[in-house]
Amino acid sequence: MDANLQIRISKELKESFQQVAKDHNKDTSTLIRDWISAYVAEHQKVDEEIAADLYKAGYQLQVALGGRERVDKELVKQLQEYSLTNQKEFTHQILAIYLDHDLTLPSCISKTYKGYAFSQMFLLGLIGDSPKEVE
Repeated sequence: MDANLQIRISKELKESFQQVAKDHNKDTSTLIRDWISAYVAEHQKVDEEIAADLYKAGYQLQVALGGRERVDKELVKQLQEYSLTNQKEFTHQILAIYLDHDLTLPSCISKTYKGYAFSQMFLLGLIGDSPKEVE
């Protein structure tokens, strides 16, 4: 189903855009649709890359802690709860683990604040299997 998107721009910008598009034999609606599609694709890819990095970071922490069997299950439950209710506390807990174990903090950890899906990817790595690229 098609939908409309209304935006506000100055009259001068609209007229300039229409003229430049006409000069290049382009349809303004097509140009805007193409730009929106490219923008969405670019940002979705970035989010997928962040998620993959967080999974790898979780797995690397699992390895540093001695493997899946050595990861504290109560800690994982607590982190799961924080990932659902308090992203800031989730990130603080992860930081504390790295500091307590004198481990280098991966830069992607700062992205866990972006929401539930990102913190979940880290947790899946913490308790999951080796990422395909690491094997």
